[in-house]
Amino acid sequence: MFKNVQLGGFIMVSFERMSRIMDILTKRKIISTFQLEALMYCSTSTLRRDLIKLEKEGKIIRSHGEVRLVTTNNIEYAYDSRSHEETQGKQQIAETASTFLTDNQSIFIDSSSTCATLAPHLGTLQNLRVITNGIEIARKLNNYENITLFFCGGHIGYGTNSALGDFATGFINNFHADICFMSCRGLDRFAAYEANHSQALFKQQMIANSDVAILLADHSKFNTSHYFKLSNYNAIDYIVTNQAPVESFQDTVGAQCEILW
Repeated sequence: MFKNVQLGGFIMVSFERMSRIMDILTKRKIISTFQLEALMYCSTSTLRRDLIKLEKEGKIIRSHGEVRLVTTNNIEYAYDSRSHEETQGKQQIAETASTFLTDNQSIFIDSSSTCATLAPHLGTLQNLRVITNGIEIARKLNNYENITLFFCGGHIGYGTNSALGDFATGFINNFHADICFMSCRGLDRFAAYEANHSQALFKQQMIANSDVAILLADHSKFNTSHYFKLSNYNAIDYIVTNQAPVESFQDTVGAQCEILW
C-alpha cells in the first residue's frame, strides 16, 4: 500500500513524491535533505524511504545530508533498475544469441540483466556446464537438471547482483569455456566499455579463457563511451543487438567482428 502525505490540500502517494523529488533534482542537481524535506512537506522517515528506493534504482546518490542527481555515465545502475530496461530488445537479443548454443558446451555468462534472458534457452539443451558470477542467472539455472552450475565467489557489491574482485577473477581462471556471453555499459566505434572497472576486469578474464566471445548489447548502448575499456573489438567474435547500428559503426567495427541483429 502506498504511503500518503498531505501537500497543498491533496494527498500525495509514494510514486508521486518520488516523481516530485526527481523534478526538483533535475533542476537543482544537488540539495540538502533538510531543504528537500521542507519542499516536500513530509516527515524525515517518509523522505528517507523514498530516497532509499530512488537510490536503489540508481537515480540518486545520498551522502552526508545531501542528495545528488545521478548525471554521469560512470555509474553502474542497480540490477533491479537495469532489469526493467529494454526488455523486448533483450528478448530479441537472447533469441539470436541462442543460435550459438548446443549440447555439451562449457559456457561463461556474466551477471548482466541482458545475459539473464538466456536462461530459458539453456534449459532446453543437454549436458551443459555454466560458470557465472551473476546471482539472478545462477538462481534461474539452478532449476535445470541438465546444467552443472558453478558460481564465482567474491565480493557482492551493493545492488550489482554480481560477485566481483580478485576471488571472482581467480575462480574464472580455473575454467576454459567453449563460449562466453557478456554485456557492457556502452560501446562506440573504438571499443566496448564498462562503468565499473571490476566488472570489466572480470569479463576480460572470461574472454581470455573462452574460444568464442559474444557481446550482447541493445541499441540504447551504442554510441556511448565510459571511463573503463572492457575490450577492443578484435578480441570479440560477435556483437548481438536488436537493431541495425548506424552504417559508420558497421563499417568500422564490422571489419573486426561480426554484428548480428
